Amino acid sequence: MKSLYHRTIGLLSEFARSRHGLIAAVMLAAMFGLGLGSMAGNSAIVDEIAHIPAGYSYLHYGDYRLNPEHPPLIKDLAGLPLQFMHLRFPDDQVSWTTDVNGQWEAGWNFLYHVGNNADMILFWSRLPVLLLAIVFGGLLYWICRRRWGTGVALLTLFFYTLSPNILAHSSLVTTDLGATVFIFLAIVAFARFVERPNRNNFILLSLGLGGAQIAKFSAFLLYPFLGLVVLGVVWLAKNPKKLAERFKIYLGGFIGASAVSIGWVWLFYIPHTWNMSNAVQDRLIEGSLTNPNVLGIAHMLTSLNDIPILKSLVQYVLGLTMVFGRVAGGNVTYFNGQVTDQSFHAYFPELFAVKTQVALLILLLVVIAVGLGRFVWYRQVLKRAKDHFRSHVLEWTLGLFAAFYFLVSVAGNLNLGIRHVLPIYVPIFILVAIATVKYWRQLAKTRWAKTSSVVLALLLLWYGGSTVAAYPSYLSYFNELIGGSANADKYFSDSSVDWGQDLRRLKVYTDQHPEINRIAVDYFGGGVPAYYFCNRKYDAEGRLVASAAGYDCSNSVFEEWHSQYGRYTGQYIAISETFLENDLWYSEVNGTPGYDYLRQRKPIAKIGGSIYVYKLY
Repeated sequence: MKSLYHRTIGLLSEFARSRHGLIAAVMLAAMFGLGLGSMAGNSAIVDEIAHIPAGYSYLHYGDYRLNPEHPPLIKDLAGLPLQFMHLRFPDDQVSWTTDVNGQWEAGWNFLYHVGNNADMILFWSRLPVLLLAIVFGGLLYWICRRRWGTGVALLTLFFYTLSPNILAHSSLVTTDLGATVFIFLAIVAFARFVERPNRNNFILLSLGLGGAQIAKFSAFLLYPFLGLVVLGVVWLAKNPKKLAERFKIYLGGFIGASAVSIGWVWLFYIPHTWNMSNAVQDRLIEGSLTNPNVLGIAHMLTSLNDIPILKSLVQYVLGLTMVFGRVAGGNVTYFNGQVTDQSFHAYFPELFAVKTQVALLILLLVVIAVGLGRFVWYRQVLKRAKDHFRSHVLEWTLGLFAAFYFLVSVAGNLNLGIRHVLPIYVPIFILVAIATVKYWRQLAKTRWAKTSSVVLALLLLWYGGSTVAAYPSYLSYFNELIGGSANADKYFSDSSVDWGQDLRRLKVYTDQHPEINRIAVDYFGGGVPAYYFCNRKYDAEGRLVASAAGYDCSNSVFEEWHSQYGRYTGQYIAISETFLENDLWYSEVNGTPGYDYLRQRKPIAKIGGSIYVYKLY
């Protein structure tokens, strides 16, 4: 007679097999609800001020003068709903007419100053990104189920839909979720081509590579990485007598698909530059590529720009050059109490460790340890690895890509947040799910069956519970290894903690605390505090003063503040965590005390984990 444990496991397994679609739909619905709730409360983060007006202008004007350093796909999705909202765009202001890439002023004017409803723009531009995350979740589930079965598919989807990092970037208009989605799809297309190198899979691979390029420029790393994997596929094939033929099929096919993918990118950029004059594009090139190291590229691009058919391709190369120059240039970074304008090699390893749920870290470490142990235990380790690679190309490619992308990020000179390694998460979800299901099924036949099931159930409850507990502040999520987001200020700043997402929540906080009759605010982000705290100004004829000066804050609790103003003498002050920590650098550079007088104080409130409120007396 079966024990209660075996009957329970049997019933759960049968329910999962027969209702797998319903379970997947519930998880995706939960993701949508969590993402929507988080999204609705977030104010504009820094990058959205550039991306949203850029996406609107691409579709509305066919002009790519704003934000060329990022490819257009996600911005197009965000800009699509805005085309139906009868918005006013500041195309009569210098940020559009004469500035070189006046994306920031154009963004602040578009959202806040010319009379549009900023919160409505934010909501409708973010919604397509969230819907992309949901659609991709369904596609991820379908791919995993076809390849590895229902158990792996459901566990992968569980990891994906309840990841705070995925949720955080699924509800923002940035390129990071796009990179995560389309890089993964490109790798899947690559594996299909390796398994069946036919014409259909060749086209699919070219589309996958092209789609990744128009999602985020870091996807350019797919070309050298997959090129190396192709060489591995050729050399590790079982029949060594057909080496030349394999080179032709696999390496030639990959090179051909890569070339065609650039063709797709070229075509996609055409409508984005259709109405962009050569003079504007030349000004953009010359004003954006000023570093002596890239002047040669700038001269080449302005020459090619005279050839009409190359215009869209020139814009793509310009953006690619800009973003790699940005990575090489560095940024002011706060890490473990230190600040530099370069980078820390330990930044991403530590950030990954404290921004990933502990339950997933435990499973990941167990999977790695058991996997390595099994390979070492067997004789002829190299032969076994070769055989495994031949029959599991997708798994190996996903794992190697995650390691490759992570190491490139560690070696780079830009430490701005977990978003820069977000594409490694989906491969990790899949590989951990595959191994977890496999080992759990093996243990189910041993005396460790009950123990392993209980431990796994507790880990999954911990994983899901930590996400629900973090709602709605997913951008500032940190795990229990550092005591949660409450202790983030001791370790990190910028987009992993504070990207400007909590300005609206600060306004709600001051409204709920009438004792605050004046508060100084030093805010880091894409929002405009005066838009939420102050009244709008109108001229003598009753027309809105459509500029940054168009606000009357005389009767507001809000007072704009910056560290260089000196020591604040009022009672309440609110400071974005990024400004508070990065001030360690700027105060030394400027020779000012900065915010030293606040560092030993305990804030009376932390708004969403990113804005610290102090009561000075």
